[in-house]
Amino acid sequence: MRFILFFLLISGSVFSQRVITGKVIDKESSTSLSGVFIRDTKSDNWSISDKDGNFKITLVYYQDVELNFSILGKKDINEIVKNDQNYLTVYLEDNTLHLKEVVVTAEKERKYSELTLGTNAINNVQAFSLDDVLQQLPGQTTTKFNLNEYKNIVFRTASEASISYATKAFGTSFVMDDIPISNNENMQAFNPNSGLGDSFGTKTNTFTNTNKGVDLREISTNNIEEIKVIQGIASAKYGDMTSGLVLITTKVGNSPYRISASIRDATSQLNLTKGVKFNINNSMNFGISYLDSKADPRDNILNFKRVNGNISWQYKNNDATVKNTVSTSFRMNLDDAKSDPDDITAVIVKNEKQGFSISNNLMWKPKNLWVDGINVNASLSYDRQFTRRERWLNTYTSAATDSREEGIHEAIIVPSQYTSISTVEGIPISTFVTLETTKTLTNKSNWIHSLVFGISNRISSNKGEGRKNAATGLFNLYTLGKEGSGTLAYRDYDFDQTKTEYQTSAYLEDRIFKKFENNQLLNVDLGLRFDNQMGSISLQPRINSSYTLNKTFRLRAGGGISSKAPSLNQLYTGDRYFDKLVGSGIYTYPGIYQKAWIQTVITPGDNLNLKPSKSYRTEVGLDIKLPFASVNFTGYYNKLFDGFSGQQVPVYKIIPKAQVIVTGTEIPTYEINGTEKFYYMSNAITNNSSSEDKGLETTINFKKIKALNLDISMNASYTSTKDFSDVKEYYPSSSLLSPELYGVYDKQNYWMDNFTTSFNFNYHIPAVGLLVSVRSEHILLRNSKSPTGNFLNGYLDTELVYHEIPVEDRTNIQKYGHLIRIPGETQSKLQNVLHNFHLRVSKDFLNGFSVSLYSTNFLNLKPYYYDTSGLKVLSNIAPLTFGASLNYQF
Repeated sequence: MRFILFFLLISGSVFSQRVITGKVIDKESSTSLSGVFIRDTKSDNWSISDKDGNFKITLVYYQDVELNFSILGKKDINEIVKNDQNYLTVYLEDNTLHLKEVVVTAEKERKYSELTLGTNAINNVQAFSLDDVLQQLPGQTTTKFNLNEYKNIVFRTASEASISYATKAFGTSFVMDDIPISNNENMQAFNPNSGLGDSFGTKTNTFTNTNKGVDLREISTNNIEEIKVIQGIASAKYGDMTSGLVLITTKVGNSPYRISASIRDATSQLNLTKGVKFNINNSMNFGISYLDSKADPRDNILNFKRVNGNISWQYKNNDATVKNTVSTSFRMNLDDAKSDPDDITAVIVKNEKQGFSISNNLMWKPKNLWVDGINVNASLSYDRQFTRRERWLNTYTSAATDSREEGIHEAIIVPSQYTSISTVEGIPISTFVTLETTKTLTNKSNWIHSLVFGISNRISSNKGEGRKNAATGLFNLYTLGKEGSGTLAYRDYDFDQTKTEYQTSAYLEDRIFKKFENNQLLNVDLGLRFDNQMGSISLQPRINSSYTLNKTFRLRAGGGISSKAPSLNQLYTGDRYFDKLVGSGIYTYPGIYQKAWIQTVITPGDNLNLKPSKSYRTEVGLDIKLPFASVNFTGYYNKLFDGFSGQQVPVYKIIPKAQVIVTGTEIPTYEINGTEKFYYMSNAITNNSSSEDKGLETTINFKKIKALNLDISMNASYTSTKDFSDVKEYYPSSSLLSPELYGVYDKQNYWMDNFTTSFNFNYHIPAVGLLVSVRSEHILLRNSKSPTGNFLNGYLDTELVYHEIPVEDRTNIQKYGHLIRIPGETQSKLQNVLHNFHLRVSKDFLNGFSVSLYSTNFLNLKPYYYDTSGLKVLSNIAPLTFGASLNYQF
């Protein structure tokens, strides 16, 4: 920070202000456009066109200015204003397929390595949720269309099959209109006593996404105008993330009624949006979306329903110094797994969510203050989540207890047939507020500094009734029925017992721009972020830079540190209860008694020492602009450390030694004969995992072949991932009399790589509003290797004290054969290159109608391979499906 201030002081005096004026006109009607948002791309200074389409923007530098013009329903454009130019006229076109140029793929940003997806790119995949859109990005592939399980995403990794994927997905941040979408408060994992939590579903479908990132099914694309994906280094203003950033932009303004209906497989969606302009200063938008998706069109056993609605009101004052947007949204989601009439033992699951959000975005350009702009964003999010699992059990007679105290308790005998019902009610609440100021400075040497300073605070809590269980009136999920059996048991847990999680942050960023001779350009975003995440303090420097050498070559580089706070579900899990049957199990004398006792041992379960996970991300790139194409290369190295992982912990307690006394037909009793050591495994969540991702991405956008009306582009991505873990694995000795109780092993590393390419062919005839798009995906490499065993490095004695074994003795069967497990290794390799082709045909009519027909895997390719067990199975590429969308605006 001192360096930045010192640099500014020695740079020289600030120049006088430069005023640029102009007029914005609707190209189709030749009428003026009011309410157009004009933004300087270097300094983020802004203005809004008045009722006559006129605008005025004041800047402090005299180099070439690049202004962005945007308004709902029109195509965004960037205009260059030369040094000697202070007035310009801008024409905006309707954003339809009649445009001369239509972009339906992700665009590489000019400054760094961001990827931008506009409305046409969103519509090109006939998106039912945000997940469909993001599958277009480099390194991603289109998978089987199924909205009956949660969807998340990670960028620049090959670790889909490893535990680090969940941690990375949890660290992927989604921000809508400068308000983060949080999953930190979600505690719907059903059994927190096992590692990171046991998510449950039906068949192979999983509904709950606790600790695994935002569920992308919940985000409708109905009112999204732009998506910007930062796979590399995010600005210092964004925090609570480790694995990438997705910025979602919506717009408010006058627009006609837009109605759309889409169908694909057993999924249908209806959308309605409308924008109303009350006067020159006030406008409002509203929209509603309904989706119904079945996993199988032949039945409704698995069914996901979603309702989203939003209302936004925007106000601006007459002199375009204040812009305020109030947005409210509501949501209703339902995952429903009904009973299969042919399977009475089927698990019935229902996962509901209802909630609302309200946010306010204020942009103010004060006239009498030193700063250029003040931005204030605030939000409140409230949800009620309810999960219910019901299952019919037919097993041997068993015993259970609902006691919350240590000791021996008389057990309740559970019948052999009963219905078990388990529920979770969560009420996640989150708030977010940020205050940001901006100031742009320049000097005699024409260095431009756009300074941004901000502070923010977010609060996470969950006020639900929590986890409850009932098995014919019993509050215990696990029942015991075998001699000497025991299990880590389950008790009700009130989420209101958890503490509120606070995160306080401050950030400073200097966005530097300099134009040298021969059109050489330098952009540097230099930032520093301070985070206090529940008492864990960190400083996170970040830098992005690019240097344009000439009209052909540009270099890019960046690096930075970021962190992600643990969720409430990881921090607070409630006490762990270990229940074991006393004596020989359930004592039964037919017609006279059934008797059993359960001994309960309690271990504290909260993970209050859990720290935020962190990541270090770097990238370098080269952009080449050729006469026939634009080529981008990006190499990266990212490391996640202090990642969240489950750790079994051996513990023991001194407990009473009970002996059951059975005398004929008399009801059995027990007596205490001294004490004994009781050993068992508890579970904790720790910061014991790390992961490395390195790879290379390239995108090529060929110049349009005008004679054929054809656009061609391609992208390729190679990623290699290594997962590391400091988690210890404990294996009990096979000898009950040995002084070595547990063998201690290091968890093995996991290595993966992945190489994919994708091509886009877009045939576009603007005159008739026709677009034919073919997208191909090719998986060239997909390998993994994971050792499943190795030789132990030590052991725990009867006091659970660790003893390291010398390296030369670790394979000594005579000494440690009762502890040694057989080393092994599993690996998989893509046996055949996988190809997939998707087709979309869209027609935009002049009467307000537009129609799209869509097909995934339209060539119906069905590649097979042999899995690790030697079975021939179908690959997981997207199967043949058909879809259609009809849109009408009036």
